[in-house]
Amino acid sequence: MKKALGLALALTLTLSLSAAAAEKGGTVKSIDPATNSFTLEDGTQLTVSQGAVIDLAPGEKVRAAYEVKDGKNMVVELNRMTPGPDGQLTTAIDRLNQIEGE
Repeated sequence: MKKALGLALALTLTLSLSAAAAEKGGTVKSIDPATNSFTLEDGTQLTVSQGAVIDLAPGEKVRAAYEVKDGKNMVVELNRMTPGPDGQLTTAIDRLNQIEGE
């Protein structure tokens, strides 16, 4: 019984932690290679892991999933937003899903 309860608790904690990622989209305002971070036009600062290259430019539109670690918004997934054939902003993943759905 204790084993089953422990397993259920562990699964609950794991699912809760994985669901803790937040998502934010916006336009890149500035990039700081010294801190591996970039700032969106609304002031949100997002940081990529140490050693990761930030290949972004001011003005690009992005969507990021991040988790707060040690007081920093650490990016766990970053997607560039580009205009699709209909003019709406999409990610490469969105476009791939549209193609597969056709």
